[in-house]
Amino acid sequence: LNFNRVSQELDSSYPNRLINENKKYSLVEYEEKYFHLKNKFEKLIKFDLYQGHQNIHNYNEEDAKALSVYLKDFEQKLSVFDELVEKLELFTSILNERRFTFKSIKIKRDKGFIFETSQGKELALNQLSSGEQNEVVMLYELIFKTKPDTLVLIDEPEISLHITWQKSFIDDLLKIIEIQRIQVLVATHAPAIVNSRWDLTYKLSKAIEE
Repeated sequence: LNFNRVSQELDSSYPNRLINENKKYSLVEYEEKYFHLKNKFEKLIKFDLYQGHQNIHNYNEEDAKALSVYLKDFEQKLSVFDELVEKLELFTSILNERRFTFKSIKIKRDKGFIFETSQGKELALNQLSSGEQNEVVMLYELIFKTKPDTLVLIDEPEISLHITWQKSFIDDLLKIIEIQRIQVLVATHAPAIVNSRWDLTYKLSKAIEE
């Protein structure tokens, strides 16, 4: 909806903005913008957020002014997806690169999140292991549902995590904290959860001794 609204606003004002535009991208500037937008566009297609084909015209000096306005508009239209794409990238990368073995999570416009085996067979959420199900739910809640400035309490996350997952837990959590702007307090008995980040820990026994 935001994409359609922004597109309509920009398209309707395009003639006036073109007439009043003073800035013309050079070839180097245009190519930099072009590749930046091309990468954005490819991510939208990857997550099935955009259907159809979008032409980005080749640069020429005669049309430099119009192309500059066109690229600025295109960038503004795609920017409405920036936050969502960042979250989808983090969510899927944590699961696909660190958690899942012989399976993956994908995004489909008509189905939402889907799970597939390495042979392409679709899986229901309840066909994942209990540890994988817990990971999907926890990551989804943290990345998509938790509001900024929230204090999140996580009690003994190691219970549902394979030892390899435990070692990457804090690194992944720090990435989530950065994009969600939240605070998290983790209670754990597992050194693997802490891994190398002992600088972030506080021993309760120390508080008792004091």
